[in-house]
Amino acid sequence: MTESIQRIADLAGNFLPAENIRSDEAGFTLDLGGSSLAFFSPGEGSYVGYCRARVADLGEKALPAKFATEALEGNFFWRGTDGAVVSFEADENAVYLTDRFDDGAFEDEADLSDFIDGFVRALDDWRARLDACIEEEGASAKEVL
Repeated sequence: MTESIQRIADLAGNFLPAENIRSDEAGFTLDLGGSSLAFFSPGEGSYVGYCRARVADLGEKALPAKFATEALEGNFFWRGTDGAVVSFEADENAVYLTDRFDDGAFEDEADLSDFIDGFVRALDDWRARLDACIEEEGASAKEVL
């Protein structure tokens, strides 16, 4: 874990219980009930870090075309993602939300807490959008049958 990511983990430890923070070589993960946020950096010498969370594991379901369109529109100048990016991992058949931040972006616990709150709001929004698209697609398929 880079020094910068360790500093952020230490900040998180000031307002979250220790059992909610899991560290590994790459970074750390915050367990926030229904969401796990992974904080990591590309490596030493990098001046950026990332926060990533799984929006949903699609399992056997296909990614709804309507959701893909919404994600592309939301990613356009980050206007629907609060600065993050919605992406699809084909090998996992999962949708992710990822945000990038500069080294030193969080001066104190309040800055980090505000970032986490905003990220979780965006994450919940994209989960609701995906659920609605899956439900709508399922209803449309039933109508055709």
